This record gives sequence, C-alpha cells and structure tokens, in this order.
Amino acid sequence: MKTNHDILAGAFPETPQGIDHAIGRAVANIRAEERKAYAQRGRRVFALVLVIVLLLGAVAYAVYEGLTADIFGWFYGGNWQQELQAGDQAIMRQSKQLGDVVYTIEDVIYKKDGDFPGLYGTIRIRPAEGSNIVLIANDTSVHELAGYSLHLGTEQAIPDDVPTYAELAQERKAKILTAKASIISVSIDGKECPGSFGEIWLPQPDGSLIGTMEMTDNMRRAEQYELVLNIANWEVTLDDKYLREEPNNTWLKEEWHVTVQPTMKEEK
Repeated sequence: MKTNHDILAGAFPETPQGIDHAIGRAVANIRAEERKAYAQRGRRVFALVLVIVLLLGAVAYAVYEGLTADIFGWFYGGNWQQELQAGDQAIMRQSKQLGDVVYTIEDVIYKKDGDFPGLYGTIRIRPAEGSNIVLIANDTSVHELAGYSLHLGTEQAIPDDVPTYAELAQERKAKILTAKASIISVSIDGKECPGSFGEIWLPQPDGSLIGTMEMTDNMRRAEQYELVLNIANWEVTLDDKYLREEPNNTWLKEEWHVTVQPTMKEEK
C-alpha cells in the first residue's frame, strides 16, 4: 500500500505541452464545484494547515529558523519535524527573478534520521516589486478562492468577501500568472544523484505561493549539493486558458543553478 509520502514524493517528469494543462483544468473544475458547495454551507472550506503555521510566526522562528521542518511536520507528523530539525540545514534566502515573479529558496535540510533520507526544502514565489499580477498554483483554477485551498488542510472559516483569482485580477486590473519551480537534478561531487523529486504548492492569503521540495531515494549525505531547478511562469486568462502558444505565448522558463552547503550536525 502506498503511503502519503510515496504519493507526494513521486517523480514529476516533463510532460508533453498541453497534457498538464488538461489534467489541471479537469481537477480545477471539480474543485470549483466543491468550492460552490462549501460556500453554500457557510463558506467553511478546507484551508491550508500552512496558514496556521505562518500565523504562529514569531513562535515558530523563536524555536527553529526556517520553514521546512515545520511544513513537513504538519504533513507527516511530529517525528518528521524532529528528524528534520536534527538534520543538516542550510538557511538559503536565495532569490532569482524571472519576469514579474521572484523565486526564493528559504531553507534546505538533509534528513539523515528515520525513513526517506534525502534533501527537503521550501521555496516561496511572490510578485516582483512594482508588478501588478495575481499568482496561482499550477493545479489551480482562476475561479477558486484567492489564497486558499480546498485540500491538504484543516477546516477553517474563510471571510465572505474573499474573491476568486479572476475577480481579484479584474478588481486590480492585473494579469494572472501561473508560476512554479521544479527540481531537475541534484549532484554531489559532480555526479548526478538518482532519486525521486517531488513538490507541492500551497497558496497563501498574502498572494504568495509556498512550495515544498523533496529529493529522496536514499540520497547520500554530503557537505555540498548542486541543484538545478526549472523555474517558469505564464499568463492565464479569465476563462482559465494558458497563454503558452503562439501568437500569444507568455511562457517564461529558465534553469536555476543553486549550491547548497548545509551545516553538518554531529551524530548523536
């Protein structure tokens, strides 16, 4: 039987253009219907547990600097949080801008204890300063509530005045952009490591996206890791169409090479 980790930590290979869009739109349509049903029951929907984590803010950072252990702790339980906090951590805060979007790797941890040793990290995506855009995750419809999710969370009341992404874009006269960042490869000492690269994206009420990175399959411990990420963004219309083909191709993509040098902790 597959565990939650097996599902989330699976590989995410490149798919032919249009396939990911078709799948994403089908899922989005289902979620849009779910959103309407939840709204009729008093607008209580499944909001992200990460929102709760971020509300703790100062408390979380007073104990642990970074987001990765806290996020994966919510996903998989307290043992995971403790094992990641005991791992080799690199506080990154390294950013790269692509068009109107800024990508920031928050922190990366080598998990050396427990199941599924490997690299785990957190990346934040936000609008660039001075831009007028609304960000959505890759598997999200413009007709969903802006900044919230219908899955991967806990029940939480959402204010009645929260707009959809389409409504927010119309109100601001802004573009809607889908943005993502995916691990392509991880190398140690110049040799590429085999492994499963997983990710999941969590929309935030402040307009940003927070994503997880998982690089597993018994990746060995090292003093330095070379990561290659594919960062990308493209415009989405108010009727949920991707502008990724000519003559209206808005698709920006770039390889981002990142060096991770975690502080190696002594074995207990």
